[in-house]
Amino acid sequence: MKGIAVFYKPKGWSSYDLIRFLKKELKEKKIGHGGTLDPQAEGVLIIGIKKEGTKQLTEFLKGKEKEYIATIVLGAQSSTYDDEGEITYLKIEKWPTQEEIKEVLNNFKGEILQTPPPYSAIKISGKRAYELAREGKEIELKPRKVFLKEVLLLNYSLPQSKGAGLLAEIKVKLKVGSGFYVRSFANDLGEKLNTGAFLKELIRTKVGEFSISEAISPDDFKRGNLELYFKAYGWVQGVGFRFFCQKWAGLLGISGKAENLEDGGIEIIGQGNEKNLQEFLDKILEGPPAAKVEKVFYYFRKPQTSYLGFEIY
Repeated sequence: MKGIAVFYKPKGWSSYDLIRFLKKELKEKKIGHGGTLDPQAEGVLIIGIKKEGTKQLTEFLKGKEKEYIATIVLGAQSSTYDDEGEITYLKIEKWPTQEEIKEVLNNFKGEILQTPPPYSAIKISGKRAYELAREGKEIELKPRKVFLKEVLLLNYSLPQSKGAGLLAEIKVKLKVGSGFYVRSFANDLGEKLNTGAFLKELIRTKVGEFSISEAISPDDFKRGNLELYFKAYGWVQGVGFRFFCQKWAGLLGISGKAENLEDGGIEIIGQGNEKNLQEFLDKILEGPPAAKVEKVFYYFRKPQTSYLGFEIY
């Protein structure tokens, strides 16, 4: 496997846990990721495999928006801005209404200043902020400009009665630019609502054009439940490219399709295990003798539909 792949980082795994898993499975040292996810978060993590993939990470992800579903607790504060830290419960005399929450959420939209969480991976004098925080050292993280394009309140659950130790929950959908910390957003939201708040759950649902429905879980990978999406341009139509793909798919036990596109390109989807898909990719990158591949775009993902054989359109 080489190039870009869309993976699902499970809750409880660090981003590097997923890299470590892939290094072991692929027996490959050069693997990187684009955009760290906290261990308690889950969802889309874009992986670059071998030199081809790690070089593409910046190109694929530069300036790309990220989308999250966040569950935020109201009525308490956390030292880490999430449920892993020391929780301080607050006595709330009046819980905000749904309309008040929506109004405050909308005030966060656009370019804002945000201070990263004290327990973050940002380096200060060569050490991670979370390492210094765990040593009990005082750290000062400077606010930075971040961008919140879209925020939508999905749900608001009030506690049954007023009082200390009672918690409310909201669920929001966020579309953000690079460098945005959802934990800091949760903490800042609590301050604006006068309720305190911390992040309970976080799911990254999209990075650029790559969505959670495409994300390969570790179990998918082990079962060989993978799909190669490939698009090529150049002299690729009228040269037997689709039949060339069908031949190799049959030899390698790969299902999928090959289709000529109206813009002069060819789209190929292959489904199978990692080893066979990689061999299939190597063959179609070379193409049939009469073809001339000038521009390609491909990545690995979870199958989006099911094919019985290899079809030509």
